[in-house]
Amino acid sequence: MLEPVDFPLSTLCLDLSTWIFAATEASLLTTWSSRLYNILLVALGLGFVIFVHELGHFLAAKLFGVKCEKFYVGFDVPIKIGPLKLPSKLLHFQWGETEYGIGMIPLGGYVKMLGQDDDPRRLKEEAERIRTENPNAPSDDPSRIKLDPRSYPAKPVFARMIIISAGVIMNLIFGVLMAAMAFKLGVPYDPAVIGEVIPGDPAWKSGIQAGDKIVQVASVNDDQLSFNDMRQKVALSGIRDSKAPVEVAYERDGKQTYLQILGTTAHSAPDAKIKLLTLGIRAASTTKLTKKFAFDRHIREQDLQLGALEPGDVIVGIDGTKLGTNPYSDVPMGYQLEELLHPKASETVTLQVERSADGNTKAVDVPIAPVRLKNFGLRFAVEGVTAIAIDSIAAAAGAEPGDQLVKFNGQPIEDALTLPLLVASFAGKEVDLELQKKSAAPQNGNAESQSEDASFGADASSSKKITLKWTVPKTFQIINTISLFTPSGFELPGSGLVYKASNVVQSVIEGSTAEKNGLKAGDTIAQMQFIPRTEKEKAYYKEVIDSKSLLEKIPVDSAHSIQFFFELAQLMPEGLPVAVYVERDSKVEASESSIAVDSKWHWPDRGLALEPFKKTYIAHSLLDSLRRGVGEIWRRLGDVLEFLQLLVTGKAFNAIGGPGTIAVQATDAASQGISPLLMFLTLLSANLAIVNFLPIPALDGGHMIFLIAEAVLGRPIDEELQMKLTLGGVIGLLSLMAWAIFNDYIHLSRYFGG
Repeated sequence: MLEPVDFPLSTLCLDLSTWIFAATEASLLTTWSSRLYNILLVALGLGFVIFVHELGHFLAAKLFGVKCEKFYVGFDVPIKIGPLKLPSKLLHFQWGETEYGIGMIPLGGYVKMLGQDDDPRRLKEEAERIRTENPNAPSDDPSRIKLDPRSYPAKPVFARMIIISAGVIMNLIFGVLMAAMAFKLGVPYDPAVIGEVIPGDPAWKSGIQAGDKIVQVASVNDDQLSFNDMRQKVALSGIRDSKAPVEVAYERDGKQTYLQILGTTAHSAPDAKIKLLTLGIRAASTTKLTKKFAFDRHIREQDLQLGALEPGDVIVGIDGTKLGTNPYSDVPMGYQLEELLHPKASETVTLQVERSADGNTKAVDVPIAPVRLKNFGLRFAVEGVTAIAIDSIAAAAGAEPGDQLVKFNGQPIEDALTLPLLVASFAGKEVDLELQKKSAAPQNGNAESQSEDASFGADASSSKKITLKWTVPKTFQIINTISLFTPSGFELPGSGLVYKASNVVQSVIEGSTAEKNGLKAGDTIAQMQFIPRTEKEKAYYKEVIDSKSLLEKIPVDSAHSIQFFFELAQLMPEGLPVAVYVERDSKVEASESSIAVDSKWHWPDRGLALEPFKKTYIAHSLLDSLRRGVGEIWRRLGDVLEFLQLLVTGKAFNAIGGPGTIAVQATDAASQGISPLLMFLTLLSANLAIVNFLPIPALDGGHMIFLIAEAVLGRPIDEELQMKLTLGGVIGLLSLMAWAIFNDYIHLSRYFGG
């Protein structure tokens, strides 16, 4: 029976960035050997899932005495391209009455039983082949026509139902066993511990902080919830209704807090077919440097001598201050490192490092220099407040989105892009920020907080102004949103306020390329374009950025704000030309600037390449592993059913993945080890079980519907009707497959093409 490979319906977020990576420390031969090994594992794994499904049909058919003429993994369909005729089979052999083989088209498999064929063109021929006629019997005698007793149609309805459902049952059984084996070996997962909260996003507004652990999202309540599963549940909720709040529970200091959060789809690519809902949080990392390199590519490529850090080093302290640990981890976390490091952005600091060598661990002090900020030779005006966090200084003072930032510490704000760094330079000290209210409505008197860390009051000179006063924390993160579409803006440390930078030039830096090319205050930046010209610039861009889309003219808009370009500039090499198109006197004029190193400010992110935070769950016993296996297959079945519900309503049509998606995700899983591959195959087994049992002619579910109708009516469904319905089912499946392949092309070409 024909069984097309299903699509990974329950997998929404393509994590393509971890599929193919550059093995910078390995030889090309080693890299390709590893890839080929992973591809082989994937091929064997996918083939095994299909084999198991078909084995279920085959064994059940044999149990009831049905003759099985073929057993194939892959389809042995003849392929002819012009005069070129390709073989239909990789291999095949005859054993007894059955031909076993591997077909050339790896999109499924089938068991060909006597009297049964899913090709609607051969249904009538197959039906005739198993019939014998007794000429001596009267023409109106039902016994005049007999079916071959070993044919599939000759068997009782209940037997055929068992044969039809056996493939799905085998997938479920082996799905449980594969998951159980994975849990026995140890399943690595990324705990849903938060490493960063994006300023201005829903989680930030709700008061969620780095170090919190998500224990519930939507209907899933799991103390061992993975960050990836949490993210996918949020995305599914958004596909169902992006305007409905998502139920979230997080844990902090042993206490759980339940919230309903309205997510955002603003960070999806502007041209994305489906806008994925997010909460604005990033996964946690440890302070262990990755085994591939110590610094991120843009830092290494600049050949900055930041220190003698080595891959595998674990940072345990800064300038003699020991890093703490999170309740969910026995090692320091990346956000704890950043909270100490970011306030010292302009300083050379000494990292206390634990380094393992030859089985021994030794303590090493490593000085690390600051990283200079980069700019376009331009300073920009402030557009206004975009978000206020609950229970914050700004909220208590009555600040609202739309308010205008006027002065900091009594001085006019010179540059929206570097204001957070200016505030950060006052760590541990009291500061004040003057805001112009968005409306002329008078404020309700004065108010002051008695807290030693914060106070506020209405500006006495004008009812349209308020002044925030607070003590800048000694530890904080300055979150970058590099490559994030539609960032909400910049956060001022400790204030609970996020503002946006305008695309209007406030001033031009003296001596910059921008000044030399005539850019001036008051210009409105309409478009920007990075234009590497020298071979060195092109090589750097290819290695570090590798995005063709950023080499095109990009409009400065809500998706690609000045913040978007400013943070990308931190990855670019000094001197890289930048085409700037400005609106001036109602005209658009072309000019040019370049990436310049700032003479005053430093970038808080020093490019440390930290390993993601992961844990491994190992089952305590065989019973525990089986219990976990059953739970895993049950959860994946629920994911598939949930996605199918969205698909039927037309909300998730653009999220269907095809063979390309399966290949990418399976290869990614294989690259992480046997257990992740087994877990992916469990997911695929759940997909295969449910999709093949859908009530679509040509699939198991369609056959089951025909059998139920036959049991109710007491006679088989008319062959002509079956043929037409099966043909419709095949056309529908082929159309769905074509759409899935088209989605693969869009997703993969966007990734590989930048």
